[in-house]
Amino acid sequence: MNATLTFEYEFSRDDDDFGWLTARVETPDFSGRNGMWVQWQDIVAFGASLHRYPIEATHPLSCEWGFGEAGRYEVVTKVVIAPQGATGGLIVDVDVANYYDHRNRCRTQFLTDCPSLARFRGQIETMMRREAQTAALCGTKAGDR
Repeated sequence: MNATLTFEYEFSRDDDDFGWLTARVETPDFSGRNGMWVQWQDIVAFGASLHRYPIEATHPLSCEWGFGEAGRYEVVTKVVIAPQGATGGLIVDVDVANYYDHRNRCRTQFLTDCPSLARFRGQIETMMRREAQTAALCGTKAGDR
């Protein structure tokens, strides 16, 4: 069964630095989606970070967006991509929370590989140039390999 992490970015009509990032994760066992305001530069920087190779277990690829209220920081969207095993596989850990009520959240994992990560990187670049609506990282259910 397939698993997918999909980003969709809607640029602000005010032409400022923020836009609405929708993150959707789907695995055979769990799925969730959310959205939040994110600076477009952060999406570009995350996409650029996906060039890094090799990915080390002690320094995984990651992105995190959230905000603070009443002196407390809440993660809304978090993605961590780390090596899995000795064969070059990657494990993707995704945590998405409801923007308005962080108690409602989905956290799941799936497996992917370097070619899929490279495609995702290219799709992020295309999306941020406003030439595509979405960018998707595809994989398989964790434990299927």
